[in-house]
Amino acid sequence: MASRSAFSLQCSLPNGRNVSNSEIDAWELKVARRGLQNLKTLLEGQPMLDLLAKQIEEGDAYFKDIIARSNGQFKESRVDFSANGITSSQFLEWFTGVDASGKSVGTRHPYLDNMAPAHPEHYSLGPYPLGIVENIGQHICRVRIEITAEIPDFVLEYGNSAYDKKLAVTCYLDDGTIFFYGFQEFQDRENGFDFRMRIIFPVASPQILIDEHTEHLAIEFRSFIAAAYESLHG
Repeated sequence: MASRSAFSLQCSLPNGRNVSNSEIDAWELKVARRGLQNLKTLLEGQPMLDLLAKQIEEGDAYFKDIIARSNGQFKESRVDFSANGITSSQFLEWFTGVDASGKSVGTRHPYLDNMAPAHPEHYSLGPYPLGIVENIGQHICRVRIEITAEIPDFVLEYGNSAYDKKLAVTCYLDDGTIFFYGFQEFQDRENGFDFRMRIIFPVASPQILIDEHTEHLAIEFRSFIAAAYESLHG
């Protein structure tokens, strides 16, 4: 029986230029993003929430079980960024969705232009002043987000005193149950800023949830920081 040859494939254009697999991967990623953005735009708002209603309900039950088994204990999911060409204040001004005049640009524009493209699993804004429907690990979650005026001491313990700007949010399930905390830290440098983005999850969260949400944060905030830089520099 003849041995099987190793698979290989070469693509080229009529002008004779060879196209690498990585370049085709980039083309595929571009059109996948465009196709997904089209679907998110068509389903934006209540149609998307209706479509995901059963999965949101299943996610709520899953996350409530994790919360109950955690007995008030938490653990961290974190990514660190170092950005040049933009300051933390410039990033935060863009991120809060307020233009130079101080006037809010509304909800539809920030979601479709900023939140939806930032991660494939950003499905919709929630039915709250501030919230998001997204995957957390392998389950869909609808969270209500509130800026935390006084950061709890146990959340601050994850911080680093070298980072002088700190922002925390408390994230709730639909029934008002606290699910997790978001905790961001910023430190400006001569040419840019350092940024730590962490989520403080209930300790019973399985490792795959922690690992996949770390990946989520890396994808999401790389997109946000790059978009803020592009907005700043036209």
